Amino acid sequence: MRKRIRVHQLRVGMFVEDVESGGPHTTHRFSPFAISSPDEVSRMMNSNLMTVVIDVRKGLDVEPGVPSYQPTDGSIFDTQLLASFSAGDIKVARQCITDTKPHIRDVLSEARINGAFAAHAASAAVEKIMTSAMDNAGALIAVAKLKEKDEITFLHSLAVSALMIAFGRSLGHAEDDVRLLGIGGLVHDLGKMALPNTILTKTGKLTAEEMNLVRKHPQRGYELVSQLENSPQQVLDICLYHHEKFDGSGYPRKIAGTKIPYVARLAAICDVYDALTTIRPYKRAWSQSEAVNMMMNSPGHFDTDLLSAFVSKMVIHGTLH
Repeated sequence: MRKRIRVHQLRVGMFVEDVESGGPHTTHRFSPFAISSPDEVSRMMNSNLMTVVIDVRKGLDVEPGVPSYQPTDGSIFDTQLLASFSAGDIKVARQCITDTKPHIRDVLSEARINGAFAAHAASAAVEKIMTSAMDNAGALIAVAKLKEKDEITFLHSLAVSALMIAFGRSLGHAEDDVRLLGIGGLVHDLGKMALPNTILTKTGKLTAEEMNLVRKHPQRGYELVSQLENSPQQVLDICLYHHEKFDGSGYPRKIAGTKIPYVARLAAICDVYDALTTIRPYKRAWSQSEAVNMMMNSPGHFDTDLLSAFVSKMVIHGTLH
């Protein structure tokens, strides 16, 4: 049985199955191992790890009486939602997810199977998200936080699109521009559909060659979307540059500062925020305050002016919960 525990609960004899680091993106896959010495415990406690997943079938359990993280079940998640949103808002958000699912599935499958961009399906999905997010953005984004294994890609695409739409509106952008932000958010990771399943599902550490392939997904997404004649430049920029960092240490082009297109700087913030606050089986989602604190204390990663605007307009003013 696997369970998530805090780092300070580690002890010699435990088998560590997975980790949750304090960084905004995990750039490699973790290799499970058994803790064999106090030095290994100390090293992990002094790292930027927040929590780990242990497998008690392969190693020791936590000491009796020490609580651990448990997977979030549906009833607990519903209770948490109802503490922030009305039942009507939650129903509307879930209906939006149901309505957009076939369109987003079409976008993802067309990219994976045919290497093409299903522009009409993407536009149809974004129209529904824009309508739902007009008065219900917070509930839609919150409902999409719980991502089961077979829905991670689909719901991440939807959530980033909704975040981009809500953030763009909060910044005062025209609806035509907001629509492009929503489409860009929906397809920002489309290039990952070209990656082999062996890489996407690998449980051990990626090789250097495999990591090079992963780092090509922005370029591949750009190529897929650019197949469409007159593809909007904003959408292409989001696909290509959403992993660039403000200090120039990102990928694929290692460009810095305002050389990174404005829409891609918005996308970087929305992408990381959703990744950090996502709930998955055996993964505790970071709270809003934990996510914002980490992002604000990641020098060089984000455009600080835009990040401050995100915190002010989306968090402090209550759009996000």
